[in-house]
Amino acid sequence: MAISVIFKLKEPQAGVSPGDQKETPVNLFFNYGYYVITRDGKKKYTPLKFATGEKIKPCYWKDRPVYRAKQVKEIDYQSFNTILDNIEGAAKKVFRNERAANQLPTPDQLRDLLKKELNLIPELANPQRESLNEFIDRFNKEIESGSRQTKGRKKHRYTPGTVKNYKSFKNQFDAYQKSKGTKLDFNDIDMSFYNEFVNYFTEKKQSPNNIGKQVKCLKVIMRAALTETPPLHSNNDINDKDFVTLREPAEEIYLNVSEIEKLENLNLSYNKHLDKIRDVFLIGVYTAQRFSDYSRIRKENIRTLQSGTKVIDLKQQKTKEGVIIPIMPKLDSILMKYNYSIPRTYDQKVNKYIKEIAKDAGITEMIPVKRIQGGLEIEKDYPKYKLIKTHTARRSGATNMYLAGIPTVDIMKLTGHLNESGFLKYIKVGKEETADNLSKHPYFNTHLKVAK
Repeated sequence: MAISVIFKLKEPQAGVSPGDQKETPVNLFFNYGYYVITRDGKKKYTPLKFATGEKIKPCYWKDRPVYRAKQVKEIDYQSFNTILDNIEGAAKKVFRNERAANQLPTPDQLRDLLKKELNLIPELANPQRESLNEFIDRFNKEIESGSRQTKGRKKHRYTPGTVKNYKSFKNQFDAYQKSKGTKLDFNDIDMSFYNEFVNYFTEKKQSPNNIGKQVKCLKVIMRAALTETPPLHSNNDINDKDFVTLREPAEEIYLNVSEIEKLENLNLSYNKHLDKIRDVFLIGVYTAQRFSDYSRIRKENIRTLQSGTKVIDLKQQKTKEGVIIPIMPKLDSILMKYNYSIPRTYDQKVNKYIKEIAKDAGITEMIPVKRIQGGLEIEKDYPKYKLIKTHTARRSGATNMYLAGIPTVDIMKLTGHLNESGFLKYIKVGKEETADNLSKHPYFNTHLKVAK
């Protein structure tokens, strides 16, 4: 098996004058015929990429440090090359050992072996610092306690839902490392890692959206480590155009007025639990808020304007923006039923039981849904009730307000959307509904003179 070892600069900075150049990391690339199968079924060869820990100005580099008179004062040319020789020799040694045992290690496994080998060489041992896994633990503790807050002009605590996502990422990341028999560090997060990471979850039949969520969390954590004092790493591979957060368009549905009426009219007096779940869901429809907001409406959120209009006044958890929602009669009837403090429940329970309720209400239209499984796009029909979840309430409320002719700018003040383009992508209005809505416009009911 042919192998090759080359050293490359992380940022070559071609064309920049020597006086303006900054030192850039030197990476080793060890090609040994290892490959992974991409989502389109092709072989993608993935070399071991290893951060040497050394830096140099690009003007002094050409495959290896180039000796120049001016350079002698800046770096020890001989020592620099000795370090690179030692790293190259160590890489070849651990690879030969694995091949002698009839093993073809993954780049992650080879990197781990190379680290252990290099730690035997005192001048190459890395100084003690916080590792990636240690930083992930600290990051999670800090966002949960509130000592680490969101970035931006208006800093605020991470929401419970976001904290939960990062805890889930840690569990998934730990499981991935365990499956590979290695512990990853900051410099290990490169395109080779990315391809194996995505393939790992794809083989587990996880959706692109779930995989994308793990990648997104990792990228946020890597960027956060760069802002530490001093920075915990200098790895910018997460900014590679191919280091993408996977996402597939979700089949987000909404319930039309007729379907909402079916939920309203369904007799659930025989089951107080289901009756409560239905009521909480309908509050989400009538307010067009997220579950994290409409599930925590209490008596103190209710007030009456000078005009006599009764409203719900609350601050959205995600955006931290205040919204004022007029209380329509149907909503007032449900709120009154619970003395204006709706019963506490959890989104998991609503997600589970609202499907059962919708099925009993006859919301059974078949909806074609596209999913990506094992890299292949598959379309399958599902009964509509199976696609309903807590967020369907908010989307249904916003979409039906739009179809009723309420100005977009007014609906956005309720939903919290910041721009119209984002709002119009959010709501779900089909072509048939659009045509039906247009037919009611005066333009389509006016006899136009035909030009002769």
